[in-house]
Amino acid sequence: MLLKLTWLIPGLPIIASIFIAVLLLSFSKTMNRLTKPVSYLLILSVLLSEIINFILFEKHIKGNTLILGDIFELVVDRSALLFALSIGLIFLLIMIFSFAKLKRRNGYVKYFVFLGFFSGIVYLFSFSGSLFHNFYDPLISSFVKKMSYL
Repeated sequence: MLLKLTWLIPGLPIIASIFIAVLLLSFSKTMNRLTKPVSYLLILSVLLSEIINFILFEKHIKGNTLILGDIFELVVDRSALLFALSIGLIFLLIMIFSFAKLKRRNGYVKYFVFLGFFSGIVYLFSFSGSLFHNFYDPLISSFVKKMSYL
């Protein structure tokens, strides 16, 4: 049951970003004034992704799930969930600090749309299976080797 919710982890930020981008293209003057609701929506989408990711990580959920029919497969394992959890927290912190410190100028909404979309893409990368493990596992093993020499 929980494995079927895995598509929400990358899906929520991507869907929210595409929704805001379409509204921005359609009503650019109005959307550029709505900086706080846009920020709240995108921060909430990443936060919900993190909550789902944390629940899957705590329950030790493993397996594969298909999205978009049979086109793309999400591979859920412990290292992918840990990587997604850490990267998601980084994106969440960036969004919160950007909301608190950036001035509301032209490009603010576009910045948040790109940030939300990019966080969804990174989530997709972390659940991509062999593409992720071919890059991530040698990096971690080399880090562990260097730490063991110290």
